[in-house]
Amino acid sequence: MENTTGEVYHISNGYVYIFDIKTKIQVKGEFEPVIINDVALSENLSMKFKYILGSLNFMFNETITTETDTRKKQSLALRIIKLLLKIIHMFEGSANPKDIEEMIHQIDAERMEFKLVLI
Repeated sequence: MENTTGEVYHISNGYVYIFDIKTKIQVKGEFEPVIINDVALSENLSMKFKYILGSLNFMFNETITTETDTRKKQSLALRIIKLLLKIIHMFEGSANPKDIEEMIHQIDAERMEFKLVLI
């Protein structure tokens, strides 16, 4: 695994792309709410979701650049990739606002579990 870093997600034309896969997640502006499947999130939930994406991006890049054990590096990177792909999959179908909120809390819980492994 090469030690190169990059963004695991980016925003283009108002849509979030994770590993260059277009999602149904929209971010129209820095101070605008995140929109998932045409459901605008609350300000707090929008900030939480943006934090989750940024945190996963940071953890991925830190794992790639600082972990010296190749096997551990690949294992940790794969876990982060799986969580990012889960985000893509979770928000593919339509869902009501309550379901979306629960999904975000579930993703955050998984992110926190993973963060404990890194410490």
